This record gives sequence, structure tokens and C-alpha cells, in this order.
Amino acid sequence: MSGEKRMVYFTIGDAYRLGIGYIKRRFQRTAINVASIALANSFLTSLVLTDLFYATYNKFQGGSIGVDAYQYWLVAVALIVSVVGITNAMLISVYERYREIGTMKCIGALDQHILMLFLVESIIQGAAGGIIGYLLGGVAAILSSGFTTGFDNIFKIPAVSLVTYLLGTTFLSVMLSVIASMYPAWKASKLPPVEALSYEL
Repeated sequence: MSGEKRMVYFTIGDAYRLGIGYIKRRFQRTAINVASIALANSFLTSLVLTDLFYATYNKFQGGSIGVDAYQYWLVAVALIVSVVGITNAMLISVYERYREIGTMKCIGALDQHILMLFLVESIIQGAAGGIIGYLLGGVAAILSSGFTTGFDNIFKIPAVSLVTYLLGTTFLSVMLSVIASMYPAWKASKLPPVEALSYEL
């Protein structure tokens, strides 16, 4: 029927597949985003794990050492800088993909489909940056606290605590990446198809 609207199906799986494809094509730009998240998260992880190692040492050895509070303010600044950097990079990504977005809209993609695509990409980048940052921060914390309190103290940390911190810092990285990508994703979803197709870089 001529008056019947055509249903367009676009699942999370489709967004993931397209997102992975873009990440492979623009690996260098993606690597910069992931590195930005990883560096900020490694700083945070290093502090919280070092604080955990010191607390364990104080508990068993009767010490009184800890992480200075001002260092957490430095972490906050690093996270803010990371968010700004990701937002800028995602905006550039939108400009680079005007024609791709226009083509998708011409073949039936809706605003929410474009929005989903960019947000899924941000989740992938945030998760990758969070895990890498945790590993880097964990190594830094082990070295810094190990030379201060002894490496044997590290083995007294419950594994569940380390896993909890991994999940927590990775979740934070994903959330920051999503927040940083909200405006670029919204901007991409609102592009008129004709304007997007006629855009020249």
C-alpha cells in the first residue's frame, strides 16, 4: 500500500557492528579518545588502589600513611579535561561522517538510530579506556605502594575489592564517555539528509 509506512529496524547489534567498522576505519582518532580516557582513569585507579594498599598496611602493621586529599582534585581536573577532549573528537567525527549519516537517513535511518550509533561507539571507547586505564593505574599503584610498604602487603588485598574497583572505574569511564558524546550524537541525529549529503569536508 502506498500510504503504508515502512518499518526500519535498527538494533543494538547493528549499532555495534557499524561502530566497530568505523573504529577500524578511523583507528587513530579512536585511539586518541581511548588514550584520553585511559590516562584519566589510570590516574584515578592509581590513587584509589594506592589508598587501598595503604589502608591494608595500616590495618595489619599499625601505620598511618595515606594518599593526600589534594591529589583527588587533580584527578577531577584530569577527568574534566578528558570529557572536553572526547567531546571535541566526537564533534570532528560527526563532521567527517556527514555523508555517511546522510546516506543512512536517506535509506530510512531515524534520528534515534543515529543517536544510538554514536552512543554505542562511545560505550565501546569508554569500556576500552576504562580497562586499559585500570591496568596501567594498577601497575603504578603496585609499584608506588610496594616500594613504600612492601610488595607482600599487596597479596593481603581481597580479590573482590580489586574486581569491585575495576568495575567501578570502568563504569565511570563509560559514563564519562557517554556524557561527552551526548551533544555530538544529538547533533549528528538532527542532520537533515540533503544537507549532510551535500556537505564537503
